[in-house]
Amino acid sequence: MKRTALTIALLLAGCAADGSMRRVTDGGTDPAPMLRIVADAEANGRRPVAVDVVRVADGALARRVGSLDAAGWFRERAALNGEAAGRIAIASWELVPGQSVILHSLPPFAAVPTATIVFARYGMPGVHRQSLDGMSALDIRLGRDGFTVAPLPKDTAP
Repeated sequence: MKRTALTIALLLAGCAADGSMRRVTDGGTDPAPMLRIVADAEANGRRPVAVDVVRVADGALARRVGSLDAAGWFRERAALNGEAAGRIAIASWELVPGQSVILHSLPPFAAVPTATIVFARYGMPGVHRQSLDGMSALDIRLGRDGFTVAPLPKDTAP
């Protein structure tokens, strides 16, 4: 029991130390959000949606990853991550319908990305992939049969 409490305390402390989760309370403002993912109430036929934001730091690997549909990506991601050794970074979530997340930053990635791609695992066939290159703050909307990506409005509350 003590070990579990210690583990939870350490995890919470790690989250508090992460700048993406920190709130400024000394009269300042929260850092601007850079990514919001919202799962509509009807998302994926009312089933959870797995979402991966993939940053790739190699042109050939980016073309390979960018040619995959979501089903192919989720089937091959462990192998691709293993063989890419530092040239790929994956941030993953699984959202239930009606859930949303707002991030102020993605996890650190030592390499400079040449491509950023988002994949969403839906229960129905489709590409379910979009390139995020050239976009800064993003609003990803998970709908019933697919997702959209748009610029995040500047007045988005954290």
